[in-house]
Amino acid sequence: MLDTLDDMPSALTRLSISLPGVTPSPHPILDALWDGLGLARACGLAAASADPSEWVSRQRNADTIEYLLARELIRTNAACDQSLTLRPVTSPGEARSTAWAATVIQTILDFTNTAQPMAHATADTATHHDDQHHFRTSANLLGELGACWRGERPAYQLHTTDRTSSPWWNHHPHNL
Repeated sequence: MLDTLDDMPSALTRLSISLPGVTPSPHPILDALWDGLGLARACGLAAASADPSEWVSRQRNADTIEYLLARELIRTNAACDQSLTLRPVTSPGEARSTAWAATVIQTILDFTNTAQPMAHATADTATHHDDQHHFRTSANLLGELGACWRGERPAYQLHTTDRTSSPWWNHHPHNL
């Protein structure tokens, strides 16, 4: 259970550390990547609120990649027989320092750097074509997510044509 703001980066760090020990097969990697996506999103939003001048623009760019990554993960053959839901993200109730925000962003980068080769390895060992394709694409998107947080992708912005609907993360992933 994630009770405090510091629990999110700690959980993402634990996931990043354990990821290399996960067998590169679709189901366990899907679970780990999905959990990591939710934690990375929560961490990014928390960091952006702690130091808006530094991180809000990067968070908006990362939002686009998070959306695309969620779409790829739910399209895997492995996702067909399990329910995937993103945990709700709430805004932090307490102010945090810019140093804290930078540490949280480094936690996201550590996750993407660890998860990317695991997604590639899963694509290489997958037996279903859908898993091969979607895990390979997910690996590339994990690299792009890291690039967004490093400030290397300033042009990604999620634009929706329907301004009356709620943001993508408020929808069940199978409806994306």
